[in-house]
Amino acid sequence: MLVNKQKGFSLIEIMISLTLGLIVIGGALSIYISTIRSSSDTIKSAHLNYDLGMAMSLMTNDIKRAGYWGGAVIGANSMLNPFTAETSLTIGTKISANDCILYTYDADNSGALTPADQTDDVDAGEYYGFRRFKNTTTGTYTIQMRSSNVACGDTGSGWSSITDENTINIKAVQFSFESLDSADNSSPCTDTALSTCLTATSRCYNSTDGTVIPGLTCASDPAITGERLAQKRVVNILLTAELVNDTEVTKTLSFTTKVRNNRVVTVP
Repeated sequence: MLVNKQKGFSLIEIMISLTLGLIVIGGALSIYISTIRSSSDTIKSAHLNYDLGMAMSLMTNDIKRAGYWGGAVIGANSMLNPFTAETSLTIGTKISANDCILYTYDADNSGALTPADQTDDVDAGEYYGFRRFKNTTTGTYTIQMRSSNVACGDTGSGWSSITDENTINIKAVQFSFESLDSADNSSPCTDTALSTCLTATSRCYNSTDGTVIPGLTCASDPAITGERLAQKRVVNILLTAELVNDTEVTKTLSFTTKVRNNRVVTVP
């Protein structure tokens, strides 16, 4: 009587098969985890890019309006524009140097700028600006926008955040009327050939003799006393931020915005 013997895998073959299977499963899991991590990083980066881009867009577009005057009609004297007074567009400090900018413009087109202590007048709100601010509760930094006649260092009302301190930490904000090196925040940029340099700078045009003088301090030049100047003002902006829950995700934006309304003065 013939007996059919059953053949199977040996112990060694089973161990090799299990090992190969584990290697395949491990590779698949590694690819899956890597894909999930990559997708998460992409979403985080997109979130930071979007929020930071919106903040930069708001700042650049609003700063362009500085000095707008509803009284600029035919025959008007531009030197009487209250929104382009000497202190109407200034850069100051809240947390670090040059991280605050203040300006005004004629939002209601009334032609007048009423001091902020007259709260019954709508012109009292025609004071604008941006600054970097630390939230003492969360320990993170935000960008705040000004809505009344308050200074860079004021801690009361008149400032409100435009970025979320729970998701984005603003590491640096800097404003400059001169060239700005976005690599080390130096102003003016010492080497304008650098790709990190925002090369635009404010300057004055002397309408009497046609000369151009760099910087906003041109009114102090004794050679132009009594002559009329048009100040062309530009603002270089540097903005750096990171995600609160993942500090490895960072973003730096730099932009130059030109103030559309030149300041016209006669040097005393």
